[in-house]
Amino acid sequence: MKFAVLGLAVCVAAGLSDTCWADDLKAAQKFTDTEIGFDPSGSYSNYTLTIAGPNGIHASVASKSSAPSIDLKRLGAVDDGIYHYQLTASTDEKVPLRSTLDDGRDSKPSTMLKGVSVTGHFEVKAGAIVKVDPNAREDVKRQK
Repeated sequence: MKFAVLGLAVCVAAGLSDTCWADDLKAAQKFTDTEIGFDPSGSYSNYTLTIAGPNGIHASVASKSSAPSIDLKRLGAVDDGIYHYQLTASTDEKVPLRSTLDDGRDSKPSTMLKGVSVTGHFEVKAGAIVKVDPNAREDVKRQK
């Protein structure tokens, strides 16, 4: 349980650094009995999907060009309970880079791609996703 809470805390902390609440990542949920996925309705890239659940279940998958999915069956034994997810991506919009970090490079970029994310939760019973509440979803905008 501690690892699930820790995994969720890491996801939330990463998603909330330099945040403001918005509805920026438009992606329809595509859940089956054991798979969590999304169908984005916009131009995004650099996706990362992370889930955290009971008893230390934590999984993350990334894709440069399309929204990834996670099949719970591939994680082995999946415990019943509430699972939390976060899908992050980059838009085509460039935003100013405000970091003062000296990375040792001669030429430093002055812009970066704008990052957006969406978070939510779902319930698993008897190894299958049984309840997904799209109204309980929280949308978060963050700079990546």
